Amino acid sequence: MALRIVTTVFGLYATLVLSGCSIIMAASGQKEPNFNYITVGAPRNQVEAEFGHPTTSIALADGKQEATYKYEMGNSPNPARATMWGYAWLTIIGILGEPIYSLIELNMGDDQETRIVYGSDGKVLEIHGYTPPPISKVVIESDEAQEKYIERRRKSAPMPEGQPSPPSAQ
Repeated sequence: MALRIVTTVFGLYATLVLSGCSIIMAASGQKEPNFNYITVGAPRNQVEAEFGHPTTSIALADGKQEATYKYEMGNSPNPARATMWGYAWLTIIGILGEPIYSLIELNMGDDQETRIVYGSDGKVLEIHGYTPPPISKVVIESDEAQEKYIERRRKSAPMPEGQPSPPSAQ
């Protein structure tokens, strides 16, 4: 009896380890909506291109309509994370850690919901629910520094003979 239990446990463990679940889960997932396109005044087809079809839709007064969209944030397909799990899997620690990696992947992302009120013309009037956090000052400053560096390199790079010089940015 004990041998049967041990064999079953090791068999399930081997199936999980050999399946490479964490790699597959990291490489697949749900694309996050781009909230730059979801603004007041945006047409309904543009919103639905990001969110997909609404889970519920309710008719309101004056021809308005409220649509509820459900989506997942934080579980986009990530080839870098899949590669990391793949390299870890190649080691003995990775093979033994596969159940932990799979649990990490199972807990990636969280479900969100946004309600949008459309006018009779099909344009967004109100947005309620999840909004992404603002971009941090550090990211903005690093982007500006990168742009300055690129511009400096472009100006100082010698041009091959016969090549027209690039237009200057003003």
